[in-house]
Amino acid sequence: MYVSKDIDKSSTIIEKNVVNYTHNLTTSSLGIQSINIISSSINQRYWNALNVLFYPSGSPVYGNEHKFGRHGYNLAESDGLQHLIKFHGYPSSSIITIPSTYYGEKIKEGSFQLQDLSYTDNDGNNPIIKDDKKGNLYSSNAHHSQSAASSISSSDNYIGNIFYDHGLAVITETGSWSGSVLYPQITSASNFTVQFDSYNTIYTHEYSVTLNPNEFNHSCNFSLREPLSGSYKTYEEFTGSLLKTEFLAREFTSSNFSPYITEINLYNKNEMIPIIRAKLPRPIRKSKKISTTFKIRLDI
Repeated sequence: MYVSKDIDKSSTIIEKNVVNYTHNLTTSSLGIQSINIISSSINQRYWNALNVLFYPSGSPVYGNEHKFGRHGYNLAESDGLQHLIKFHGYPSSSIITIPSTYYGEKIKEGSFQLQDLSYTDNDGNNPIIKDDKKGNLYSSNAHHSQSAASSISSSDNYIGNIFYDHGLAVITETGSWSGSVLYPQITSASNFTVQFDSYNTIYTHEYSVTLNPNEFNHSCNFSLREPLSGSYKTYEEFTGSLLKTEFLAREFTSSNFSPYITEINLYNKNEMIPIIRAKLPRPIRKSKKISTTFKIRLDI
């Protein structure tokens, strides 16, 4: 009587899939906040942390340009560089923090957008900040550009950086977004929205369970047993009688009988405690003539 068997590991398939989900968050969302970072102030620790983690000061490029480039996240786009801009050249910055609960492994490149609801230009438009897929931030509707002849998403008009793997956006520009709004004001009133796509990798394991005609043709279901003779006043007495006998009822002992499969359990090699339990949508009768293969898919 077959109760269990080994899975053919050569038939196991592992697939890798990336899942994106669009988040629309506000400052009332748990963990979303903006922090003003000022050198030599009460927030000196934030300034120091950014210096060490993301803005190392050893690059000679800082001397004149106050920026340096490194390989970014998408080398197919433009120069493929993340420009670490102006952090050492200006006394203050703003950091927007996003918990990993929302973004998963990272924020998907090119999906970040921040809109400040506290400030508007003369036409009632709010400042909108986006990323360029390479770790740089720019304003998509700025009135004042550092270089009017360049694209708004070019390095000439970058206003900060985003670090996708850490859920951090840093605004370093201190100039004017419009005639009445400066970049340091953006997010300072803690009334802004953030939109982005999360990035998560899901691995799908597919196991093939094959039952041959001569296997698993008996059932362990106690309801197939023959109850002891006598009368039973309650259902509990009847089921108790079934548990006391090891003999099957007559209609389940013929050669035509085949059990129905309702679930498949997967076990550790040396343990009889199921670690995966797959329930079938409907009972399947076990065949004694042909092999039956079940595909079990598990997302991790």
